[in-house]
Amino acid sequence: MWPNSILVLTVLLISSTLVTGGGVKGAENEKGVCPPDNVRCIRGEDPQCHNDNDCKDQKICCYWHCGFKCVQPVKDSWEQWSPQE
Repeated sequence: MWPNSILVLTVLLISSTLVTGGGVKGAENEKGVCPPDNVRCIRGEDPQCHNDNDCKDQKICCYWHCGFKCVQPVKDSWEQWSPQE
């Protein structure tokens, strides 16, 4: 019984990863990603957005400076910190 339980658990974990898009190429946001936010908050703010559809222009909904706000996305969060060639 124990090996069967491990097999079932493994299959469930793998299938949940595929369903959420974790292993699907191109699943990332086409507009870009949220910029890094290193602000430490004492108290959170009320959200100004709940998803990208709440934002105008090319902005996306991100957790930014203690609350969800519409911000300008960056192309890639790693690109911002990588040395430019």
